[in-house]
Amino acid sequence: MILEHWNANTGFYRQSDHSGVDDGVTRAYGRLIAVAGALGTPAPLRGPDDPWHLHVLAHPHGPHILRAQIVAPDELPVATLAVAQGGGDGPRRAWRETVDVAPWMLDGCDPVDFGDPPDGPWVMTALLPAVADHTEVLAWLDEVEQCIGWAFLKGLRPTASA
Repeated sequence: MILEHWNANTGFYRQSDHSGVDDGVTRAYGRLIAVAGALGTPAPLRGPDDPWHLHVLAHPHGPHILRAQIVAPDELPVATLAVAQGGGDGPRRAWRETVDVAPWMLDGCDPVDFGDPPDGPWVMTALLPAVADHTEVLAWLDEVEQCIGWAFLKGLRPTASA
């Protein structure tokens, strides 16, 4: 399985496969997502004492879609991300909402170009204005976003085809 990674601010695109994320890391991030979602409160992102947090947002788009924020030590969200298995109404709404919160685009990059999400698994990330005060997140955000994406997808129960 290939996971498509998109950035709503820049149009940057890349792919990853699960081989880049150790199973232990997938399990740890899966627990982090479950705890943050169940408690409705941000959870330490990269270890128990990490001042950076993951905040799982409500699931208005269905249980097979994750919407979350990366929250800086000063409690300001620096990025919003959505993860889904593929297309459909719920994933399409999560994709559009994530694209819509991106506060800037590179010259020549039009959010209309993002259209609908791909049919396969994807992650859409939008950097928020607070990232300007927390540029250190840019050094590790891609890796954490990949871990979150794979952990969420690996934790989903297979869905039956219609």
